[in-house]
Amino acid sequence: MDPARSPSPSPAALAPIDLHASWARSREFGLRPDDALSDALVSAADLRDRLEANARLLTFSRPVIENLFRQIDCPSSTLLLTDCDGLILSAMGDTGFLDRSTRVALCPGAEWSEAAMGTNAIGTALTTRRAVTIEGDQHYLARNRFLTCIATPIFSPTGGVAGILDISTDARANLSHADALLRTTAECIEHRLIENLGEGFLSLHFHARPDLLGSPLEGLVLFDEAGRLLASNRAARTLLQLHGEFPQGSYPECFTTQWQHLVAWAAFGPLTPFPLRTLHGRTCIARAELLLPRPAHSSRQAGEEGAPTTPCTDAPPAPGIDPRVVQAGTRIDSWHHDHEAGPLLLYGETGTGKRHLLHQYCRGHGIGLPVPELDGRSLATHEQAGLDELEDFLRQTENSLLYLTDVDLLPAPALRRLFDAAGGTHRIIAASRRPLPDEAHASGLDQATLARHRGHVVTLPALRERADFASLVHHFVHEASPGRPLRVLPETIDRLQRYSWPGNISELASRLRLMLALLGDERTELRPDDIPDELLEAAG
Repeated sequence: MDPARSPSPSPAALAPIDLHASWARSREFGLRPDDALSDALVSAADLRDRLEANARLLTFSRPVIENLFRQIDCPSSTLLLTDCDGLILSAMGDTGFLDRSTRVALCPGAEWSEAAMGTNAIGTALTTRRAVTIEGDQHYLARNRFLTCIATPIFSPTGGVAGILDISTDARANLSHADALLRTTAECIEHRLIENLGEGFLSLHFHARPDLLGSPLEGLVLFDEAGRLLASNRAARTLLQLHGEFPQGSYPECFTTQWQHLVAWAAFGPLTPFPLRTLHGRTCIARAELLLPRPAHSSRQAGEEGAPTTPCTDAPPAPGIDPRVVQAGTRIDSWHHDHEAGPLLLYGETGTGKRHLLHQYCRGHGIGLPVPELDGRSLATHEQAGLDELEDFLRQTENSLLYLTDVDLLPAPALRRLFDAAGGTHRIIAASRRPLPDEAHASGLDQATLARHRGHVVTLPALRERADFASLVHHFVHEASPGRPLRVLPETIDRLQRYSWPGNISELASRLRLMLALLGDERTELRPDDIPDELLEAAG
């Protein structure tokens, strides 16, 4: 059989020149197309050793592979997971379409490297380090030509191939939709392997598309305390143009933001995304988090008794991101780089995170905390005395960043003085809990005046309007009970969402902390009846 005359390949199938190369390798291994299919398996002891050596891969791939099998929904098919040598570690699915010898060859302990089986999806994906489809007559051994197989590598966090994920079925079956699902599943496994690596000082999640942040398709890297790269997934390697099978490097070789600024941002909290520019000029949206040392009991190798084996669906998900919050971070960064800009106004109801955003901005740009702060409400109470106090304050804090609360309450003379300072000796961030009117009125600030003075406005949405409410609940529950396998029922989130949350994020975090404090240690779920009566009554 000439490999160039094989049936029309799927998108992931090998190009003819690659297929020729694979067949040539098969001949060099001493194989002949009419060789019988070997039914030899490694010994039980050797298989146990392989399973133990790949315990992390098995543990963190199992729930994802189970989900993949349900999605593919192909009756006469089997999903295979192999190690880095092509030895099958696990098999799932229907083997009724196979004869006895092939069933043996597709069970744990069988090797599917090119040296053992010639051209096949598993072995050829291992050799080429990319997704491969081998259909029917493209197999080197005639005995395998009734199969269609798709395989994709699972890359190790530190480089190289950790294993191969494969689906094998009858050659007549339609697997046109399986290629993308297989790759996404492999990326999800890679993501879980890095997140559960148990090493590193700082994790950085990033992507050029904000909607992919928090998904398995995001870039994910781990750095140590000195900023050296410890681990990366395939999306990160693509975005950062990290080449070679075992990528190495350091933070300054990847991004333009200073390392100490990133660490300060991560230390203040991982919730709020921020813009981050790669060394190659690509602007991404990112989240950074300092990694806490793991408890001693969790340092055991995954897969041992007591180690975490919770499926993806039960683990606290990474916080989703409301697009308006992403936009807020981008706008602050734009204001920072506009040296002719006037004051920056943060608008949002009580508890929406204005001060949190201020602190993250300062840490991200190396500005010392605390920032000099003035209460606009006290200045408005006594107009002349307030104006004198403002003058003293501006004099004492010349060439500094200032933070002014309740700026919408300031009388016109104080606002004029504030705008003069913002155009010269100070950079001013002001906060308002009320929306500004469009046009000037008797007293106070308005949008037209702010625009004339080159002011920028950043709006923080109320909690009841945010698209990431469920993710925030999961985050605060996980933050308040680290290491505890606590699941939040969907009905609980639905009930919480009926409340108006006048205190916004601050109120949500404190209420959840109280609920968790009242839960018994044996509880593994947060249920609707754990919500205090006063919240339920207000929601009603």
